[in-house]
Amino acid sequence: MSLQESGNNIVNKVIYTNVNNKHRQSGFSIIELLVAVTLGMFLMAALVEVLLSGNRSFTSANHLSRLQENGRIATGMIVTDLKRAGYMGGNSQIEDILGSEGPVIPAITCPTADTTWGRMVTERISGLDDTNAGYACIPNSSYLRGDVLTVRLASPWIVTGALSANQMYLRTSMFEGKIFRGGDTADITNTVSDTPRSVHDLLSYAYYVGDSGRTCSGAAVPSLFRVRLGPTGQPLTDELLPGVEHFQVQYGVDDGVANVQYLDANNVADFDQVVTARIWLLIRSECAETGFTDGRTYNLGDQVYTPADSFRRQLYSSVVMLRN
Repeated sequence: MSLQESGNNIVNKVIYTNVNNKHRQSGFSIIELLVAVTLGMFLMAALVEVLLSGNRSFTSANHLSRLQENGRIATGMIVTDLKRAGYMGGNSQIEDILGSEGPVIPAITCPTADTTWGRMVTERISGLDDTNAGYACIPNSSYLRGDVLTVRLASPWIVTGALSANQMYLRTSMFEGKIFRGGDTADITNTVSDTPRSVHDLLSYAYYVGDSGRTCSGAAVPSLFRVRLGPTGQPLTDELLPGVEHFQVQYGVDDGVANVQYLDANNVADFDQVVTARIWLLIRSECAETGFTDGRTYNLGDQVYTPADSFRRQLYSSVVMLRN
């Protein structure tokens, strides 16, 4: 073979090798890409599920935390007022309380235009069973469900400053008590001669479950409301806590014959014979929780409540001894 032929063979081999290298694949094949994309989609779906699960766990924990907080606050407020019901500044003879305004004979009524509701001091506790009937201070548009509990007392604090002209007060000693307005002239009708004596705010509260007027995703938000005596001695209403869905009360009656019997308000013949009160509060999350269903049945006194929806709930109950 001549030198020229050898050179041509070497050139041809180099050209053939370069041509083959140009047609050889580099990187991923279509199948490999499809497999990679599919795996990526599975990983992304798993990541999204982890994030959603974490969000649901956070939402559930937040709802439960709010339920516990609202339940403790609502129960504590009502229990405290029940323990103080009938307290009249140290005067144990409520029937002897007089004054320029004077007490009013108790009745199932709560007019909004006068002070009679707040002056029914001889009845320290009373209630309505699953209705607001007779209580004009709780309009049908506000009342939602459950019982109404009314307690009356004098403030545990002593008023030492200037008195508001139209507000209702109790001036009391151990043996006397006089109801009066802050602007009344001090005379024999509203002063007490015994010492020590003190002035207290006259308090009346009526607790009930009502409609807050707000919604969450189209669902109405219930709340615990409280009617109180305003600065003019007439009833005013405050919203206390959102999410309180149901409220029930039974009254422990001691008639001196049998053991204490727990009765609904409409079966109590004489509220003066009530020595204890048993309360139930059902607290609900303000918003429904995706993926959750509440299938439980709640027993609250004479009521059996089965909501069957997506709201978290907790039931609170307490028994309170009336001290006064």
